[in-house]
Amino acid sequence: MLTEQAVVTRCENGQAEIRLQRASACGHCELNQGCGTGAIGRLLGNRSRPLVIETREPLKPGDSLELGLSESALVRVSLTIYGLPLLCMVFAGLLAAMLELGEIWVALSSVGGFLLGFKLAAHLTNKLDSDRITPYIVSLRVNPDPKSGS
Repeated sequence: MLTEQAVVTRCENGQAEIRLQRASACGHCELNQGCGTGAIGRLLGNRSRPLVIETREPLKPGDSLELGLSESALVRVSLTIYGLPLLCMVFAGLLAAMLELGEIWVALSSVGGFLLGFKLAAHLTNKLDSDRITPYIVSLRVNPDPKSGS
């Protein structure tokens, strides 16, 4: 199981909007200046998109969560999103090469197959069983209410 730390930013109607906390080793090890991941992190910054999950827990903004996702779900989604477009690209390119259409058509067929693979992957990820690929709450650390004095 893969886990990630998150903080609740908003909660209403059984849905919680959470912000994932980046837990990158970049900046914490001796390879900080020469690390490729660190360079990408500095380039992209600390932008994060909120994630919405369904919950039955009574959550409040500021609560800390540990989210979990099974490895099999990650592999399934990764193969769909990355593998399917590449497979379609190779298949379309080989088909055009077998038909001896010329190099430009082989290249265009490969690009077309790649784009078709992305469309197909988007369609398939919408059809995947969302309960099996949705992160779930492993543990919860409730943020103490500052008005209670504790």
